[in-house]
Amino acid sequence: MNDLFRVRYDSASDVLYVTTSNYGPAYGEEAEPGVFWRYLDVDDTLVGMTVVDYKAYWGSRFQSLIEQFSEHFHLPRSEAMEVLKIANV
Repeated sequence: MNDLFRVRYDSASDVLYVTTSNYGPAYGEEAEPGVFWRYLDVDDTLVGMTVVDYKAYWGSRFQSLIEQFSEHFHLPRSEAMEVLKIANV
C-alpha cells in the first residue's frame, strides 16, 4: 500500500476514510453527493477524502472514485487504485 495514506473502512456505517499524514484543523467540501474532500484550515492543503455509502453506492462506481482520487491527489491511477482497493473487499 502507498505509505502516504491511511485507509480505514467503517463497515457499520459504510464509510471510507482516507487521510494523509498532515494533521490539524480541517474543513470538508462535498464535491458530489457522498464524497467529501478535507483541507487544512491553515493553508488549504488536501489531507483526506471521506466516502459515504462506500459499498452501497460507490461499489459499482469504483472506477469513478479512483479517477477522482487520482486527480485530487495528483497520483497515477494505478497508485490511486492501490490505495482505494484496500477497502474494496
